[in-house]
Amino acid sequence: MKQKNELYAAVDLGSNSFHMVVAEFVNHQMHVIDRHKDMVRLANGLDDEGRLSGEKMDEAISSLEKIGQRIAHIPKSHLRIVGTNTLRKAKNAEEFLARASSALGKPIDIISGREEARILYLGVAHSLASNQGKRLVIDIGGGSTELIIGEEFTPLLRESLHMGCVSYTKKFFADGNISKSNFKKAVRSAQRQLLSIVSKYQQLGWNTVIGASGSMRSTAKVIVHNEYARYGIEKEGLDKLIKKCCDLGTIDKLKNLDGLSSRRRPVFIGGLAIIKALFDSLEFQTIQASSGALREGIVYDLSGRLHHNDIRRRSIDKLVKQFEIDISHSKRVKATIDDLINLSNIKLSESQHELLNWAAQLHELGLNISHSHFEKHAAYIISHADMPGFSTQEQLKLSVIVASLRRKIKKEWLQKLSSKQQVKLLPLIVIFRAATLLNRPRTDDNIPLESITLDDKSIEIKFQNDWLNNHPLTFEDLESEKKYLKNLGIKLKLYSTPSQAS
Repeated sequence: MKQKNELYAAVDLGSNSFHMVVAEFVNHQMHVIDRHKDMVRLANGLDDEGRLSGEKMDEAISSLEKIGQRIAHIPKSHLRIVGTNTLRKAKNAEEFLARASSALGKPIDIISGREEARILYLGVAHSLASNQGKRLVIDIGGGSTELIIGEEFTPLLRESLHMGCVSYTKKFFADGNISKSNFKKAVRSAQRQLLSIVSKYQQLGWNTVIGASGSMRSTAKVIVHNEYARYGIEKEGLDKLIKKCCDLGTIDKLKNLDGLSSRRRPVFIGGLAIIKALFDSLEFQTIQASSGALREGIVYDLSGRLHHNDIRRRSIDKLVKQFEIDISHSKRVKATIDDLINLSNIKLSESQHELLNWAAQLHELGLNISHSHFEKHAAYIISHADMPGFSTQEQLKLSVIVASLRRKIKKEWLQKLSSKQQVKLLPLIVIFRAATLLNRPRTDDNIPLESITLDDKSIEIKFQNDWLNNHPLTFEDLESEKKYLKNLGIKLKLYSTPSQAS
């Protein structure tokens, strides 16, 4: 009987569809044992002000309750749920995420477009032969399109553009009519989006083009089914399909298009316009459709994290090297953080431990820019950097911890977090500030901590051997820390046990 920890699950909350896969690894190969898909079309729920409608939220939650039942037994370390373009854009995303997390019983990560591209490429690369040379992988989602050039399992160039099958159908074919005129407008809009990337993509080059999305697969299926081409999406066959769609004249009449499913029909024409723009702008002759997708990439990425191949480690190492961070000092701070946690009365989750570990490694990232307010520079870089493997929430939390490193705690940074996030992050900030303050001398001297006690209103730190009285500069720093924490409603208490008589 298979153990639960052999199973992995991934949930992709896309702008068009919600996907779930449950998989296991056998001889390092992923085998999907369960799938679920709902065409929620989340992007259609965005109003003119960029807010998700209550009706669309209710529809999405109904889907997630079903998925939540299926993944309830999957360990948190073997599961990841990600949100993409629509949840990146929605102004009331936090409201939806609170409801969605409750329905799923698990947290949700919002990932950037470039991170989505990286994970997508991982999923596609594992579904293809590894001897294809450079390949250009394209995914047309409901609200964004990702383009990645990679070789074997390594992405070399990746971009995410704001165009998708749902958003383009809604924008250019809202009344349901398909004419040569509005189809050309959609194509030209997509070409303008592509204009900024064409040169660098063509300069790097590729051997094959792979289409990884539902839009790509459905277009290939319709082209072959209607005998416009023998395989995949070919330029001549694509033009025949476009003519056929324009002749049919409306989205409703696409039901007469052989090979097109009823679920894909409402957003098919927007995706087709983007494919046409890709062919014209990047001068394709053919695109091969692939079964690999974002959710498979999530599973492979999760497996890598658990088997010591965590891409986040490489992202951190790159920043450490790029900004010439003092590694020995980072290790001192990390050791003190560990001591404080081990001697404390609180229990932190694995994700909280990770945040403190990353903060210890990156908190001096801004020193190479300016010593004055270096924590502010570091926080800004962390929140805006391309950090493969990290969700936008992880980068935000990490930046807030680092921004709160010293002196007055910046409430404008804390206000970037939800109230729930603030509650979970505040103890980390208190511990992190104490660890960096205690290591201000930048020496390897032992700090004889005895205990640390934290609650919502106070923090109590005890030292052994009259250590505080023998280190007046640190004592003064901690006295100043009392004032800073007081502004957050936290009282700092300090005790130093007298030395034992010899």
